[in-house]
Amino acid sequence: MGKNFHGRGIGHSPGLLWRFYQWLRGREQVLVRPSAELPLVLISYAKGDEEGVHRFRESLEAVWPALPGQFRERYAGTLRSAPPLIVVLLRRRNICSCLGHHHPLGSESRLTRKLRGLSGVRTGELDLAFEAIRDWEPLPLSQLALPPEAGTKEMSFLRWQLALLAVFLHELHHLVTPQEPEPVVRSQSQRFYTDALAHSVFERFGVEFGLRCETDPAPPLAQNR
Repeated sequence: MGKNFHGRGIGHSPGLLWRFYQWLRGREQVLVRPSAELPLVLISYAKGDEEGVHRFRESLEAVWPALPGQFRERYAGTLRSAPPLIVVLLRRRNICSCLGHHHPLGSESRLTRKLRGLSGVRTGELDLAFEAIRDWEPLPLSQLALPPEAGTKEMSFLRWQLALLAVFLHELHHLVTPQEPEPVVRSQSQRFYTDALAHSVFERFGVEFGLRCETDPAPPLAQNR
């Protein structure tokens, strides 16, 4: 997933210096047990990246279950077909500038291959670039529609968490149904993000969010298999 489009798979191979830098920093893991709808998520991250871990974990454990059921239902098909364990390689940024990738079978990290071999559990792998996702502006003009009181640190964190959730679901969608056309996957994840953000703004501030007029037809909603 790039800043202006969603990538389908791994589009780069980290260079030697980058791998050496990551090795020097060291990596840690934390297991997240979100709601029953979501798979178990093992977050692998570099030491010093705890804030990104915290925001992503909150998006799974607190933001997702707080969303209306009709929003979560859009990904019911994907979640039913997803591996029961997902390894998420959390990075600050990707060299290719993408927001995330799904890792097809055979391209996963040693950690994921080892987990699958030891446990026998079907395991998938994604990567997310949490700082790039924080800076992502999928709807830049819509910020003009926010009330002044929405320009708070709390709102910035909420937007970040919703964006992390949207990219996670987008890449999970690709992982589960790799044959699905990119425009279909992108349409669904962008609509999910837009609707979830609008709902959250209305819940907190009682105002409509976005630039679409009520008389404008809603864009078609991609069906998630």
